[in-house]
Amino acid sequence: MFHLPPSNKTERIGFLLLPKFSMLAFSAMLDPLRMANWLSDKPLYEWVLISRDGGPVQAANGVSVGVDHSLASAQRLPTLIVVASYDHEKLATPDILALLRRWSSFGTALGALDNGTFILASAGLLDGYRATAHWEMLESHIEHFPRVAFTQDLFVVDRDRFTAAGGTSGLDMMLSLLRHRHGEDLATKAADEFVYSRIREPGDSQRLALRERLRGFHPRLIRAIEKMEAALEESRPMSDFADAAGISPRELERQFRKWLKTTPAAYYRGLRLDRSRHLLRQTDLPIIEIAFRSGFSSAAHFSRSFSGRFGHPPSAERRPLPPKV
Repeated sequence: MFHLPPSNKTERIGFLLLPKFSMLAFSAMLDPLRMANWLSDKPLYEWVLISRDGGPVQAANGVSVGVDHSLASAQRLPTLIVVASYDHEKLATPDILALLRRWSSFGTALGALDNGTFILASAGLLDGYRATAHWEMLESHIEHFPRVAFTQDLFVVDRDRFTAAGGTSGLDMMLSLLRHRHGEDLATKAADEFVYSRIREPGDSQRLALRERLRGFHPRLIRAIEKMEAALEESRPMSDFADAAGISPRELERQFRKWLKTTPAAYYRGLRLDRSRHLLRQTDLPIIEIAFRSGFSSAAHFSRSFSGRFGHPPSAERRPLPPKV
């Protein structure tokens, strides 16, 4: 794909669909190829759908998708993309990892969509490469795969490896592929057909900027929240956020109550607790370490605050994690 020079020859791309994959993410990556064929009136791309055993694969939305081959029986392809979303830890089975390593040894370029990145990384096939992952999974991936240079980018292309964060990021990556292989005109026409007004760049943020999420809120309130989001590892006094917003603590309190129906202190504590919940789910850090990283001075204080917000102790959030590689 990206590692190949521009060409009008038909390129064959395999998609390895794993159970509970995101239909949105998969369609966003596949449909630009279909559109390129239609707009050019040429078979620029041909795709092959693959599953572990050759049987249909059920997506996360319950729709079953038929495939062409099993991973073991599929003929070698120039490019193979791993598509996975939910329960990805369970899907990194020894047989799948071994087969992916075999495909790599043949010189196949490997890509991953959403949590397909986890599968490739588990096989050691992203070691020494730059890669991205869904923003919810980044911290966990960084901890478990230290030989992979993870970034927060929307998508990453590094030599014969390419990864997309999930959701609609695959659409941007494939439109970028069309631009690279066939020129700006085809990529723009495809985007127009999808009513997609801007092809995002790799370095664009995965998440809406705070100012977009809080559109219509008072600018000073947004500045205070930006400061809070940048200070989740320490408990800061509300006066710091008032100073950042250029208003008095009393006015900060008034703005929070008006726009968010809460106090600055409660909102800030909620941000820190949300961060702690994410760390509990996605890392195997000790609870006391997570407490400190979320701005709490003791495990007891953290546990009380966590239980008060979520209705159960921090330990109840723990999920089995795969071994580090």
